[in-house]
Amino acid sequence: MLDQAKSSATTRHLPTEGTLAPSPTQAEADPTPLPAALSRSIKTDDPHYTIQIADNPGTTCATCGKQETGSGPVGFLDDAVICDLCLLEGSDELGMVLALISVVRAYANMKGTPEEWQAALEELGAFARIYDRFAAKTGPARIIKFFRENDTTN
Repeated sequence: MLDQAKSSATTRHLPTEGTLAPSPTQAEADPTPLPAALSRSIKTDDPHYTIQIADNPGTTCATCGKQETGSGPVGFLDDAVICDLCLLEGSDELGMVLALISVVRAYANMKGTPEEWQAALEELGAFARIYDRFAAKTGPARIIKFFRENDTTN
């Protein structure tokens, strides 16, 4: 669920059936369609944080100007690419999602002894509990089933 103060998108409301048509004295609506980006949301003075797939990996953060962004999912502030830390500072829920991705990928690519695996698994569990504290603010956990229970083909 989105943080309403930081990352919500408002959409245009179209008249529905049963509403009155504009009178001829009212200004006519501009028939030119809005660009795709504006048709999804209306710009406000509030910052709008999102996660999108990077078109240009390694772009310098538009907020701090110090960090370079990665490839794959990256943070955006309005239409500008921002680093993971700036996303975390601006929208802790979205920043934690990118942090979770990083932790899980680091665990998946780990090499080591059984003791190192155990220590890494304990750290992964600790991070999962921290992430759950952030996510619990916006609602209960959602279970995403990758495989159906009775599906024997996977």
